[in-house]
Amino acid sequence: MITSLYQSLCNMETNIADRVALRWYDEEKQGVAEVHYAQYAQDLRRFVAFLRAEYGDVRGKRVAILARNSYQYVICMYGTVIAGGVAVPLNLGKDWDAISYELGLTEPVCILQDGEFAEREPALAETYGSILKPMDAFSAYEPAEDVTEVEDLSALAFIMFTSGTTGRSKGVMLSQKNLFSAMPAFLDPFDDVKKYTGWNTDEFSSLSALPMFHISAMTSLVSWSITGHSINLCNNLKYFYRDLGAMHSEVMAVVPVLLKSIYHDVMKGKRERLNGLRLLTCGAAMFDPAVLQDLMDRGFFIAQMYGLTETCGDGAWNSSQEEKYLTSVGHVDDSCQYKLEDGELCMRGDPVMLGYYKDPEATAEAIDKDGWLHTGDLARVDEEGYYYMTGRKKNLIILDSGENVSPEELESLLAKCPAVKECVVKEKGKKICAVIYCEEAKQEEVREYITATNRTLPLYQRMSAVEFSTEPLPRTGTGKLLRK
Repeated sequence: MITSLYQSLCNMETNIADRVALRWYDEEKQGVAEVHYAQYAQDLRRFVAFLRAEYGDVRGKRVAILARNSYQYVICMYGTVIAGGVAVPLNLGKDWDAISYELGLTEPVCILQDGEFAEREPALAETYGSILKPMDAFSAYEPAEDVTEVEDLSALAFIMFTSGTTGRSKGVMLSQKNLFSAMPAFLDPFDDVKKYTGWNTDEFSSLSALPMFHISAMTSLVSWSITGHSINLCNNLKYFYRDLGAMHSEVMAVVPVLLKSIYHDVMKGKRERLNGLRLLTCGAAMFDPAVLQDLMDRGFFIAQMYGLTETCGDGAWNSSQEEKYLTSVGHVDDSCQYKLEDGELCMRGDPVMLGYYKDPEATAEAIDKDGWLHTGDLARVDEEGYYYMTGRKKNLIILDSGENVSPEELESLLAKCPAVKECVVKEKGKKICAVIYCEEAKQEEVREYITATNRTLPLYQRMSAVEFSTEPLPRTGTGKLLRK
């Protein structure tokens, strides 16, 4: 079993050298470009040479990356860690206030960027111009031949910032040991897919549409490079269909907005647009079971997943295609121990983060003295061992009567109304308030739906206040609805 990025590099050069590693749509050539694992490995060595030439011994030094998905992004991120440095992938969608905070916190020796953020926010160059470097700076260097394993695989290797739905983002500290301890959770489930479908998943390619600062994108790149699969990079969702059409992909991790688009295509008989896509992994959100069932009825394999940045994405996997388990994230894996404490899911094991960067108070709040990570997610488990997420502990509305209300449960009910495009449930003035994004002409329809829904709920759960918006509700850079 490969247990480090250096071992993965060696695997690229020996066992999978002639396989296609990454593809992407080249804007200049107006076509698909690709690199094989042999070239991928050589470019990783070039990046190590670049860092050594520019910064000497980079062990423990932070290297920030601020750009869209690209082949160069992958080289910069993993090359940093192979050289012994700490990769800090940043969210291009955040504003200057958030990015300047994260740069100030991590104090990188350089910022690798593609120019997009600097063009939008001139303050980046004004403040950090002396350490800005182009993403392809490594290409001018000869590959370093004397690359070796880092001394301590438990040392800090990545700082992944959370989405910050309620305040400042926290820097999740991850080691290579954390990352590779979680790998079975991403590799083993494909055996289930083979068993259920008979598909030869060994030859599948995956479309990576999530940004590289997202833990799911990062772990996918690592896991598939272990097995020698191909990753097709999509650097902008507005080009999703162009890239999917240009690069045949069987697998993709989806967020709600993408699932809705795929669902509409399938239901309208436009499946040819999906170019062979048939295995969807769904994580980080609750999906409408009816939508998932419709897709499974039409030949898709739907895998529900649960994981956190704080656990390198490790958690649970639901490979069952039975309708009764559609709302479950499935069974937990063997990489961690699990327990429910007052309804909150807690995890302990090698995939659990080192802590939050320069934030010992937040670390102590998240990881107790016995090593249990308190995920903040409320859950229940049935007699067959299937886990169900019921909400976030910090979102829980605690009424004066002592009753607890999960806003996520109410939001899932509201989402069944066709007129509701987006919704958030929160407490306002000691009332449960539903904030709805919908067309103005359909507001009365939504009110009637809420009235009818309330009749099915206990008194303490009823939504007694409604606010409407004709504009999309605010979201974080990773697409999560903000709760204010």
